[in-house]
Amino acid sequence: MLKALIITRLHALYNSFFHKPVSSKKRNFGLKIIVAFFSLYVIASFVFMFSAFFSGICQPMVSSGFTWLYFSIAATTAISLCFIGSVFLTKAQLFEAQDNELLMSMPIPPGYILFSRILALLFLNYVIELFVMVPAGAVYCIKYKVTTTGIVFFLIEFLFLPLIPLTLSCISGWLLAFISERVRYKSFIVTLLSLICLALYIYFMAQINKYLEALIRNAGSIGIKIKNFVLPVYHFGAALENKNIYNLIIFILWAFVPFAAIYALLAHNFIRIATARKGLARIKYKRHRLKVSSPKSALLQKELRRFSSSPTYILNASFGVVLILAFAVILLIYPNLPDLITENFSGSETFINPLLIAIICLLSSTNIISAPSVSLEGKSLWIMQSLPVDGADVLIAKAKLHIVICLPAVYFASLICIFAAKMTPVQIFLILTLPAVITVFCAMFGVVINLHFPKFDWINETVVIKQSMSTGVASLAAVAFIILPILLYAFLLARIMPAEIFMLICLIIFSALCLWMYRYLKTKGSVIWADLGQ
Repeated sequence: MLKALIITRLHALYNSFFHKPVSSKKRNFGLKIIVAFFSLYVIASFVFMFSAFFSGICQPMVSSGFTWLYFSIAATTAISLCFIGSVFLTKAQLFEAQDNELLMSMPIPPGYILFSRILALLFLNYVIELFVMVPAGAVYCIKYKVTTTGIVFFLIEFLFLPLIPLTLSCISGWLLAFISERVRYKSFIVTLLSLICLALYIYFMAQINKYLEALIRNAGSIGIKIKNFVLPVYHFGAALENKNIYNLIIFILWAFVPFAAIYALLAHNFIRIATARKGLARIKYKRHRLKVSSPKSALLQKELRRFSSSPTYILNASFGVVLILAFAVILLIYPNLPDLITENFSGSETFINPLLIAIICLLSSTNIISAPSVSLEGKSLWIMQSLPVDGADVLIAKAKLHIVICLPAVYFASLICIFAAKMTPVQIFLILTLPAVITVFCAMFGVVINLHFPKFDWINETVVIKQSMSTGVASLAAVAFIILPILLYAFLLARIMPAEIFMLICLIIFSALCLWMYRYLKTKGSVIWADLGQ
Protein backbone atom coordinates (compact mmCIF):
# COMPACT_ATOMS: atom_id res chain seq x y z
CA MET A 1 0.00 0.00 0.00
CA LEU A 2 2.81 2.39 0.87
CA LYS A 3 4.52 1.58 -2.42
CA ALA A 4 1.32 2.35 -4.33
CA LEU A 5 0.93 5.67 -2.50
CA ILE A 6 4.52 6.68 -3.24
CA ILE A 7 4.19 5.75 -6.91
CA THR A 8 0.91 7.65 -7.14
CA ARG A 9 2.39 10.75 -5.51
CA LEU A 10 5.49 10.71 -7.73
CA HIS A 11 3.29 10.11 -10.75
CA ALA A 12 1.19 13.13 -9.76
CA LEU A 13 4.36 15.20 -9.42
CA TYR A 14 5.44 14.10 -12.90
CA ASN A 15 1.98 14.80 -14.31
CA SER A 16 2.09 18.33 -12.90
CA PHE A 17 4.84 19.05 -15.43
CA PHE A 18 4.09 16.80 -18.40
CA HIS A 19 0.58 15.43 -18.00
CA LYS A 20 -2.16 15.69 -20.60
CA PRO A 21 -5.82 15.15 -19.69
CA VAL A 22 -7.24 11.73 -20.33
CA SER A 23 -9.92 13.11 -22.60
CA SER A 24 -7.53 15.03 -24.81
CA LYS A 25 -6.11 13.75 -28.04
CA LYS A 26 -2.69 12.25 -28.23
CA ARG A 27 0.01 14.84 -28.46
CA ASN A 28 1.73 15.08 -31.78
CA PHE A 29 5.44 14.58 -32.16
CA GLY A 30 6.12 18.26 -32.89
CA LEU A 31 4.55 19.38 -29.61
CA LYS A 32 6.68 16.87 -27.71
CA ILE A 33 9.76 18.30 -29.41
CA ILE A 34 8.78 21.82 -28.35
CA VAL A 35 8.24 20.75 -24.73
CA ALA A 36 11.53 18.85 -24.68
CA PHE A 37 13.41 21.78 -26.20
CA PHE A 38 11.94 24.22 -23.69
CA SER A 39 12.80 21.89 -20.79
CA LEU A 40 16.38 21.54 -22.02
CA TYR A 41 16.61 25.31 -22.39
CA VAL A 42 15.51 25.88 -18.79
CA ILE A 43 17.92 23.23 -17.49
CA ALA A 44 20.81 24.62 -19.54
CA SER A 45 20.08 28.16 -18.32
CA PHE A 46 20.27 27.15 -14.67
CA VAL A 47 23.36 25.01 -15.17
CA PHE A 48 25.14 27.80 -17.05
CA MET A 49 24.16 30.42 -14.46
CA PHE A 50 25.45 28.42 -11.49
CA SER A 51 28.52 27.23 -13.38
CA ALA A 52 29.46 30.85 -14.03
CA PHE A 53 28.80 31.75 -10.40
CA PHE A 54 30.95 28.96 -8.95
CA SER A 55 33.69 29.49 -11.54
CA GLY A 56 34.02 33.04 -10.28
CA ILE A 57 34.52 32.11 -6.62
CA CYS A 58 36.16 28.67 -6.75
CA GLN A 59 39.79 29.51 -7.50
CA PRO A 60 40.07 32.63 -5.28
CA MET A 61 38.62 30.80 -2.27
CA VAL A 62 40.48 27.52 -2.69
CA SER A 63 43.81 29.27 -3.30
CA SER A 64 43.21 31.32 -0.13
CA GLY A 65 42.67 28.18 1.95
CA PHE A 66 38.88 28.41 2.13
CA THR A 67 37.87 25.27 0.27
CA TRP A 68 35.31 24.50 2.95
CA LEU A 69 33.76 27.95 2.48
CA TYR A 70 33.33 27.30 -1.24
CA PHE A 71 31.30 24.17 -0.56
CA SER A 72 29.47 25.86 2.31
CA ILE A 73 28.34 28.62 -0.05
CA ALA A 74 27.19 25.96 -2.52
CA ALA A 75 25.22 24.25 0.26
CA THR A 76 23.69 27.55 1.38
CA THR A 77 22.64 28.33 -2.19
CA ALA A 78 21.07 24.88 -2.58
CA ILE A 79 19.23 25.17 0.73
CA SER A 80 17.87 28.61 -0.20
CA LEU A 81 16.63 27.52 -3.62
CA CYS A 82 15.08 24.32 -2.29
CA PHE A 83 13.30 26.27 0.43
CA ILE A 84 11.99 28.93 -1.97
CA GLY A 85 10.94 26.32 -4.49
CA SER A 86 9.08 24.06 -2.07
CA VAL A 87 7.72 26.12 0.82
CA PHE A 88 4.38 26.99 -0.82
CA LEU A 89 4.04 23.50 -2.27
CA THR A 90 4.71 22.09 1.20
CA LYS A 91 1.99 24.33 2.59
CA ALA A 92 -0.45 23.09 -0.04
CA GLN A 93 0.47 19.40 0.11
CA LEU A 94 0.75 18.92 3.87
CA PHE A 95 -1.65 21.43 5.37
CA GLU A 96 -4.16 22.37 2.65
CA ALA A 97 -4.40 19.25 0.46
CA GLN A 98 -7.80 18.85 -1.15
CA ASP A 99 -7.75 15.05 -1.06
CA ASN A 100 -7.24 14.63 2.69
CA GLU A 101 -10.81 13.57 3.41
CA LEU A 102 -10.84 11.16 0.47
CA LEU A 103 -7.64 9.43 1.56
CA MET A 104 -8.63 9.39 5.22
CA SER A 105 -11.88 7.62 4.33
CA MET A 106 -9.88 4.73 2.85
CA PRO A 107 -8.19 1.96 4.88
CA ILE A 108 -4.82 3.70 4.58
CA PRO A 109 -2.68 4.40 7.67
CA PRO A 110 -2.27 8.18 8.10
CA GLY A 111 1.47 7.71 8.41
CA TYR A 112 1.58 6.29 4.89
CA ILE A 113 -0.19 9.36 3.51
CA LEU A 114 2.23 11.71 5.24
CA PHE A 115 5.30 9.69 4.24
CA SER A 116 4.30 9.61 0.56
CA ARG A 117 3.84 13.39 0.50
CA ILE A 118 7.10 14.04 2.33
CA LEU A 119 8.90 11.75 -0.10
CA ALA A 120 7.47 13.60 -3.11
CA LEU A 121 8.61 16.93 -1.65
CA LEU A 122 12.03 15.45 -0.93
CA PHE A 123 12.28 14.26 -4.53
CA LEU A 124 11.50 17.78 -5.73
CA ASN A 125 14.25 19.15 -3.49
CA TYR A 126 16.69 16.65 -4.98
CA VAL A 127 15.85 17.93 -8.46
CA ILE A 128 16.42 21.54 -7.39
CA GLU A 129 19.63 20.58 -5.60
CA LEU A 130 21.00 19.05 -8.80
CA PHE A 131 20.98 22.45 -10.50
CA VAL A 132 23.29 23.85 -7.80
CA MET A 133 25.50 21.05 -6.52
CA VAL A 134 26.33 19.45 -9.86
CA PRO A 135 27.81 22.70 -11.29
CA ALA A 136 29.59 23.36 -7.97
CA GLY A 137 31.13 19.90 -7.92
CA ALA A 138 31.95 19.94 -11.64
CA VAL A 139 33.75 23.30 -11.41
CA TYR A 140 35.87 22.05 -8.51
CA CYS A 141 36.68 18.77 -10.33
CA ILE A 142 37.80 20.68 -13.43
CA LYS A 143 40.09 23.01 -11.52
CA TYR A 144 41.45 20.70 -8.81
CA LYS A 145 42.27 17.05 -8.25
CA VAL A 146 39.67 15.05 -6.34
CA THR A 147 39.91 11.81 -4.36
CA THR A 148 37.62 8.83 -4.05
CA THR A 149 36.95 9.71 -0.41
CA GLY A 150 35.96 13.23 -1.41
CA ILE A 151 33.52 11.93 -4.03
CA VAL A 152 31.94 9.52 -1.54
CA PHE A 153 31.60 12.30 1.06
CA PHE A 154 30.07 14.60 -1.57
CA LEU A 155 27.47 12.00 -2.57
CA ILE A 156 26.54 11.26 1.05
CA GLU A 157 26.13 14.95 1.83
CA PHE A 158 24.14 15.39 -1.38
CA LEU A 159 21.63 12.83 -0.09
CA PHE A 160 21.19 14.48 3.33
CA LEU A 161 21.36 18.17 2.37
CA PRO A 162 17.71 18.48 1.14
CA LEU A 163 16.46 17.42 4.58
CA ILE A 164 17.43 20.87 5.90
CA PRO A 165 15.25 22.94 3.51
CA LEU A 166 12.48 20.35 3.80
CA THR A 167 12.45 20.81 7.58
CA LEU A 168 12.36 24.59 7.17
CA SER A 169 9.59 24.27 4.56
CA CYS A 170 7.46 22.15 6.90
CA ILE A 171 7.76 24.72 9.69
CA SER A 172 7.22 27.71 7.40
CA GLY A 173 4.38 25.98 5.55
CA TRP A 174 2.55 25.38 8.82
CA LEU A 175 3.03 29.03 9.84
CA LEU A 176 1.82 30.27 6.44
CA ALA A 177 -1.22 28.01 6.58
CA PHE A 178 -2.00 29.10 10.15
CA ILE A 179 -1.71 32.80 9.30
CA SER A 180 -3.50 32.67 5.95
CA GLU A 181 -6.54 31.00 7.51
CA ARG A 182 -7.00 33.82 10.00
CA VAL A 183 -6.12 36.96 8.06
CA ARG A 184 -8.43 39.00 5.87
CA TYR A 185 -7.19 40.19 2.48
CA LYS A 186 -4.64 37.39 2.51
CA SER A 187 -4.43 37.44 -1.29
CA PHE A 188 -3.37 41.07 -1.27
CA ILE A 189 -0.87 40.53 1.55
CA VAL A 190 0.70 37.46 -0.04
CA THR A 191 0.89 39.18 -3.42
CA LEU A 192 2.48 42.29 -1.94
CA LEU A 193 5.05 40.29 0.02
CA SER A 194 5.88 38.23 -3.06
CA LEU A 195 6.41 41.36 -5.15
CA ILE A 196 8.68 42.79 -2.45
CA CYS A 197 10.72 39.58 -2.43
CA LEU A 198 10.90 39.68 -6.22
CA ALA A 199 12.11 43.28 -6.15
CA LEU A 200 14.79 42.33 -3.63
CA TYR A 201 15.83 39.41 -5.84
CA ILE A 202 16.11 41.65 -8.92
CA TYR A 203 18.14 44.17 -6.92
CA PHE A 204 20.42 41.40 -5.65
CA MET A 205 20.98 40.03 -9.16
CA ALA A 206 21.77 43.53 -10.43
CA GLN A 207 24.41 43.92 -7.71
CA ILE A 208 25.71 40.34 -7.81
CA ASN A 209 29.14 41.27 -9.21
CA LYS A 210 29.65 43.69 -6.34
CA TYR A 211 28.60 41.05 -3.82
CA LEU A 212 30.92 38.46 -5.38
CA GLU A 213 33.85 40.83 -5.05
CA ALA A 214 32.93 41.54 -1.43
CA LEU A 215 32.54 37.80 -0.79
CA ILE A 216 36.01 37.03 -2.12
CA ARG A 217 37.60 40.04 -0.41
CA ASN A 218 36.03 39.28 2.99
CA ALA A 219 36.17 35.49 2.84
CA GLY A 220 37.92 35.28 6.20
CA SER A 221 35.37 37.24 8.21
CA ILE A 222 32.45 35.59 6.41
CA GLY A 223 33.97 32.18 7.10
CA ILE A 224 34.24 32.94 10.82
CA LYS A 225 30.56 33.94 10.99
CA ILE A 226 29.47 30.81 9.15
CA LYS A 227 31.65 28.65 11.39
CA ASN A 228 30.15 30.19 14.53
CA PHE A 229 26.50 30.61 13.58
CA VAL A 230 25.66 28.32 10.63
CA LEU A 231 27.06 25.02 11.82
CA PRO A 232 25.35 22.65 9.34
CA VAL A 233 26.83 24.28 6.24
CA TYR A 234 30.20 24.71 7.98
CA HIS A 235 30.44 20.99 8.69
CA PHE A 236 29.24 20.33 5.13
CA GLY A 237 32.22 22.21 3.73
CA ALA A 238 34.71 21.07 6.38
CA ALA A 239 33.94 17.41 5.72
CA LEU A 240 34.76 17.86 2.03
CA GLU A 241 37.93 19.87 2.63
CA ASN A 242 39.42 17.76 5.42
CA LYS A 243 37.87 14.38 4.46
CA ASN A 244 36.98 14.22 8.15
CA ILE A 245 34.40 11.64 9.21
CA TYR A 246 33.65 13.67 12.35
CA ASN A 247 32.48 16.68 10.32
CA LEU A 248 30.45 14.37 8.09
CA ILE A 249 28.65 12.78 11.05
CA ILE A 250 27.94 16.19 12.63
CA PHE A 251 26.47 17.43 9.34
CA ILE A 252 24.29 14.32 9.00
CA LEU A 253 23.01 14.79 12.54
CA TRP A 254 22.23 18.46 11.88
CA ALA A 255 20.29 17.48 8.76
CA PHE A 256 18.54 14.34 10.00
CA VAL A 257 17.64 14.97 13.66
CA PRO A 258 15.53 18.15 13.14
CA PHE A 259 13.85 16.53 10.15
CA ALA A 260 13.06 13.40 12.16
CA ALA A 261 11.64 15.52 14.99
CA ILE A 262 9.40 17.51 12.63
CA TYR A 263 8.29 14.35 10.85
CA ALA A 264 7.43 12.67 14.16
CA LEU A 265 5.46 15.73 15.23
CA LEU A 266 3.54 15.81 11.94
CA ALA A 267 2.89 12.07 12.05
CA HIS A 268 1.56 12.30 15.60
CA ASN A 269 -0.81 15.16 14.68
CA PHE A 270 -1.56 14.31 11.04
CA ILE A 271 -5.19 13.30 11.63
CA ARG A 272 -5.79 16.53 13.53
CA ILE A 273 -4.10 18.53 10.75
CA ALA A 274 -5.97 16.76 7.96
CA THR A 275 -9.40 17.07 9.60
CA ALA A 276 -8.95 20.44 11.26
CA ARG A 277 -11.69 22.96 10.77
CA LYS A 278 -10.10 25.85 8.97
CA GLY A 279 -10.23 29.14 10.78
CA LEU A 280 -11.63 32.15 8.98
CA ALA A 281 -11.41 35.84 9.67
CA ARG A 282 -14.76 37.05 10.95
CA ILE A 283 -16.54 39.55 8.77
CA LYS A 284 -19.23 41.70 10.31
CA TYR A 285 -22.35 41.55 8.18
CA LYS A 286 -23.61 44.87 6.88
CA ARG A 287 -27.07 45.17 5.48
CA HIS A 288 -27.13 46.69 2.01
CA ARG A 289 -29.26 46.71 -1.09
CA LEU A 290 -28.81 43.72 -3.39
CA LYS A 291 -27.92 44.52 -6.98
CA VAL A 292 -29.20 42.60 -9.96
CA SER A 293 -26.69 41.91 -12.73
CA SER A 294 -27.02 40.56 -16.22
CA PRO A 295 -25.73 37.01 -16.82
CA LYS A 296 -22.67 38.32 -18.68
CA SER A 297 -21.86 40.79 -15.91
CA ALA A 298 -22.33 38.10 -13.25
CA LEU A 299 -19.96 35.77 -15.11
CA LEU A 300 -17.30 38.48 -15.27
CA GLN A 301 -17.72 39.27 -11.56
CA LYS A 302 -17.34 35.57 -10.79
CA GLU A 303 -14.07 35.48 -12.76
CA LEU A 304 -12.82 38.62 -11.00
CA ARG A 305 -13.54 37.11 -7.57
CA ARG A 306 -11.75 33.92 -8.56
CA PHE A 307 -8.73 35.87 -9.77
CA SER A 308 -8.50 38.20 -6.76
CA SER A 309 -8.77 35.32 -4.28
CA SER A 310 -5.62 33.54 -5.49
CA PRO A 311 -2.16 35.08 -4.95
CA THR A 312 -0.68 32.34 -7.11
CA TYR A 313 -2.99 33.28 -9.97
CA ILE A 314 -2.24 36.98 -9.59
CA LEU A 315 1.54 36.65 -9.42
CA ASN A 316 2.10 34.09 -12.14
CA ALA A 317 -0.57 35.03 -14.66
CA SER A 318 -0.49 38.83 -14.50
CA PHE A 319 3.17 39.55 -13.86
CA GLY A 320 3.27 41.33 -17.21
CA VAL A 321 1.04 44.01 -15.69
CA VAL A 322 3.75 44.66 -13.10
CA LEU A 323 6.35 44.90 -15.86
CA ILE A 324 4.20 47.32 -17.85
CA LEU A 325 3.64 49.54 -14.81
CA ALA A 326 7.37 49.41 -13.99
CA PHE A 327 8.16 50.45 -17.57
CA ALA A 328 5.69 53.34 -17.30
CA VAL A 329 7.09 54.47 -13.94
CA ILE A 330 10.64 54.45 -15.34
CA LEU A 331 9.53 56.71 -18.20
CA LEU A 332 7.64 58.88 -15.72
CA ILE A 333 10.76 59.30 -13.57
CA TYR A 334 13.11 59.66 -16.54
CA PRO A 335 11.03 61.36 -19.25
CA ASN A 336 14.20 62.25 -21.19
CA LEU A 337 15.18 58.60 -21.58
CA PRO A 338 14.08 58.39 -25.27
CA ASP A 339 16.10 61.54 -26.04
CA LEU A 340 19.18 60.09 -24.31
CA ILE A 341 18.91 56.95 -26.41
CA THR A 342 18.70 58.92 -29.65
CA GLU A 343 21.68 61.06 -28.63
CA ASN A 344 23.90 58.06 -27.87
CA PHE A 345 22.83 55.89 -30.80
CA SER A 346 22.99 57.65 -34.12
CA GLY A 347 20.22 56.73 -36.54
CA SER A 348 17.83 55.62 -33.80
CA GLU A 349 15.57 58.68 -34.12
CA THR A 350 13.38 56.88 -36.63
CA PHE A 351 12.90 53.75 -34.54
CA ILE A 352 12.75 54.96 -30.93
CA ASN A 353 8.99 55.63 -30.89
CA PRO A 354 8.07 52.37 -32.69
CA LEU A 355 10.39 50.64 -30.22
CA LEU A 356 8.35 52.00 -27.31
CA ILE A 357 5.19 50.64 -28.92
CA ALA A 358 6.84 47.25 -29.47
CA ILE A 359 8.01 47.12 -25.83
CA ILE A 360 4.46 47.64 -24.54
CA CYS A 361 3.18 44.96 -26.93
CA LEU A 362 5.87 42.52 -25.81
CA LEU A 363 5.24 43.13 -22.11
CA SER A 364 1.50 42.76 -22.62
CA SER A 365 2.03 39.39 -24.30
CA THR A 366 3.60 38.00 -21.11
CA ASN A 367 0.22 38.04 -19.32
CA ILE A 368 -1.48 34.62 -19.33
CA ILE A 369 -4.55 35.30 -17.20
CA SER A 370 -6.95 33.60 -19.60
CA ALA A 371 -4.70 30.60 -20.31
CA PRO A 372 -5.56 28.58 -17.14
CA SER A 373 -9.07 30.00 -16.70
CA VAL A 374 -10.94 26.99 -18.13
CA SER A 375 -8.85 24.46 -16.20
CA LEU A 376 -9.43 26.35 -12.95
CA GLU A 377 -13.07 25.29 -13.04
CA GLY A 378 -11.74 21.92 -11.84
CA LYS A 379 -14.29 19.56 -10.36
CA SER A 380 -16.93 22.32 -10.31
CA LEU A 381 -16.98 22.41 -14.11
CA TRP A 382 -20.40 20.74 -14.16
CA ILE A 383 -21.88 23.63 -12.20
CA MET A 384 -20.96 26.16 -14.87
CA GLN A 385 -22.10 23.79 -17.61
CA SER A 386 -25.49 23.30 -15.94
CA LEU A 387 -26.24 27.03 -15.65
CA PRO A 388 -28.84 28.44 -18.07
CA VAL A 389 -26.24 30.52 -19.91
CA ASP A 390 -24.59 30.07 -23.26
CA GLY A 391 -21.20 28.36 -23.05
CA ALA A 392 -19.79 31.03 -25.34
CA ASP A 393 -20.66 33.69 -22.75
CA VAL A 394 -18.71 31.76 -20.12
CA LEU A 395 -15.66 31.60 -22.39
CA ILE A 396 -15.93 35.26 -23.40
CA ALA A 397 -16.14 36.22 -19.70
CA LYS A 398 -12.79 34.50 -19.14
CA ALA A 399 -11.28 36.53 -21.98
CA LYS A 400 -12.85 39.70 -20.56
CA LEU A 401 -11.14 39.03 -17.23
CA HIS A 402 -7.77 39.14 -19.01
CA ILE A 403 -8.73 42.37 -20.79
CA VAL A 404 -10.10 44.09 -17.67
CA ILE A 405 -6.94 43.34 -15.68
CA CYS A 406 -4.36 44.14 -18.37
CA LEU A 407 -5.82 46.93 -20.49
CA PRO A 408 -5.69 49.74 -17.87
CA ALA A 409 -1.94 49.19 -17.37
CA VAL A 410 -1.42 49.10 -21.15
CA TYR A 411 -3.22 52.41 -21.64
CA PHE A 412 -1.39 53.96 -18.69
CA ALA A 413 1.97 53.05 -20.22
CA SER A 414 0.81 54.24 -23.64
CA LEU A 415 -0.19 57.65 -22.29
CA ILE A 416 3.13 58.00 -20.46
CA CYS A 417 4.97 57.21 -23.72
CA ILE A 418 2.92 59.82 -25.58
CA PHE A 419 3.94 62.51 -23.10
CA ALA A 420 7.56 61.31 -22.78
CA ALA A 421 8.28 60.94 -26.51
CA LYS A 422 7.59 63.24 -29.42
CA MET A 423 5.13 61.15 -31.39
CA THR A 424 3.41 61.79 -34.68
CA PRO A 425 -0.38 61.41 -34.97
CA VAL A 426 0.09 58.01 -36.65
CA GLN A 427 2.34 56.85 -33.81
CA ILE A 428 -0.16 58.08 -31.23
CA PHE A 429 -2.88 56.11 -33.01
CA LEU A 430 -0.67 53.01 -33.07
CA ILE A 431 0.34 53.18 -29.41
CA LEU A 432 -3.31 53.52 -28.40
CA THR A 433 -4.56 50.69 -30.60
CA LEU A 434 -1.86 48.08 -31.31
CA PRO A 435 -1.01 47.21 -27.65
CA ALA A 436 -4.74 47.10 -26.87
CA VAL A 437 -5.40 44.73 -29.77
CA ILE A 438 -2.45 42.58 -28.67
CA THR A 439 -4.01 42.40 -25.20
CA VAL A 440 -7.34 41.27 -26.66
CA PHE A 441 -5.51 38.77 -28.87
CA CYS A 442 -3.68 37.23 -25.89
CA ALA A 443 -6.96 37.06 -23.96
CA MET A 444 -8.76 35.21 -26.75
CA PHE A 445 -5.76 33.04 -27.57
CA GLY A 446 -5.39 31.89 -23.96
CA VAL A 447 -9.01 30.74 -23.79
CA VAL A 448 -8.78 28.93 -27.14
CA ILE A 449 -5.60 27.11 -26.11
CA ASN A 450 -6.98 26.14 -22.70
CA LEU A 451 -10.15 24.91 -24.36
CA HIS A 452 -8.05 22.40 -26.31
CA PHE A 453 -5.59 21.60 -23.47
CA PRO A 454 -7.71 21.57 -20.29
CA LYS A 455 -6.64 19.97 -17.02
CA PHE A 456 -9.39 19.36 -14.50
CA ASP A 457 -7.86 16.60 -12.35
CA TRP A 458 -5.62 18.93 -10.37
CA ILE A 459 -5.27 18.84 -6.59
CA ASN A 460 -3.66 22.25 -6.22
CA GLU A 461 -4.32 25.22 -8.51
CA THR A 462 -0.59 25.95 -8.69
CA VAL A 463 -0.23 22.97 -11.03
CA VAL A 464 -2.71 24.49 -13.49
CA ILE A 465 -1.39 28.03 -13.31
CA LYS A 466 2.34 27.34 -13.43
CA GLN A 467 2.86 23.91 -14.95
CA SER A 468 -0.01 23.07 -17.30
CA MET A 469 0.31 22.62 -21.04
CA SER A 470 -2.09 25.47 -21.80
CA THR A 471 -0.14 28.11 -19.88
CA GLY A 472 3.16 26.92 -21.37
CA VAL A 473 1.88 27.00 -24.94
CA ALA A 474 0.02 30.29 -24.46
CA SER A 475 2.96 32.12 -22.89
CA LEU A 476 5.54 30.92 -25.43
CA ALA A 477 3.30 31.36 -28.46
CA ALA A 478 2.05 34.81 -27.45
CA VAL A 479 5.59 36.12 -26.96
CA ALA A 480 6.65 34.49 -30.24
CA PHE A 481 3.79 36.26 -32.06
CA ILE A 482 5.39 39.57 -31.01
CA ILE A 483 9.08 38.74 -31.32
CA LEU A 484 8.87 37.12 -34.77
CA PRO A 485 7.34 40.20 -36.48
CA ILE A 486 9.94 42.39 -34.75
CA LEU A 487 12.76 40.19 -36.09
CA LEU A 488 11.12 40.02 -39.51
CA TYR A 489 11.02 43.79 -39.75
CA ALA A 490 14.49 44.35 -38.28
CA PHE A 491 16.28 41.95 -40.64
CA LEU A 492 14.18 42.02 -43.82
CA LEU A 493 11.69 44.87 -44.05
CA ALA A 494 13.39 47.82 -42.32
CA ARG A 495 14.83 49.09 -45.61
CA ILE A 496 11.63 48.56 -47.57
CA MET A 497 8.92 50.24 -45.49
CA PRO A 498 8.60 52.54 -42.47
CA ALA A 499 7.96 50.95 -39.09
CA GLU A 500 4.57 52.66 -38.84
CA ILE A 501 3.32 50.99 -42.04
CA PHE A 502 4.49 47.60 -40.80
CA MET A 503 2.73 48.17 -37.47
CA LEU A 504 -0.48 49.12 -39.26
CA ILE A 505 -0.29 45.83 -41.17
CA CYS A 506 0.25 43.98 -37.86
CA LEU A 507 -2.71 45.86 -36.39
CA ILE A 508 -4.95 44.65 -39.21
CA ILE A 509 -3.70 41.06 -38.94
CA PHE A 510 -4.09 40.83 -35.16
CA SER A 511 -7.52 42.49 -35.34
CA ALA A 512 -8.61 39.89 -37.89
CA LEU A 513 -7.28 37.09 -35.68
CA CYS A 514 -9.19 38.50 -32.70
CA LEU A 515 -12.42 38.57 -34.71
CA TRP A 516 -11.81 35.01 -35.92
CA MET A 517 -11.16 33.71 -32.39
CA TYR A 518 -14.24 35.55 -31.10
CA ARG A 519 -16.29 33.86 -33.81
CA TYR A 520 -14.65 30.53 -32.96
CA LEU A 521 -15.53 30.83 -29.25
CA LYS A 522 -19.13 31.78 -30.09
CA THR A 523 -19.60 28.75 -32.35
CA LYS A 524 -17.31 25.73 -32.07
CA GLY A 525 -15.91 26.84 -28.71
CA SER A 526 -19.37 26.66 -27.16
CA VAL A 527 -19.75 23.08 -28.39
CA ILE A 528 -16.34 22.06 -27.02
CA TRP A 529 -17.19 23.68 -23.67
CA ALA A 530 -20.38 21.64 -23.38
CA ASP A 531 -18.44 18.39 -23.96
CA LEU A 532 -15.60 19.09 -21.52
CA GLY A 533 -15.18 16.67 -18.64
CA GLN A 534 -17.12 13.89 -20.35
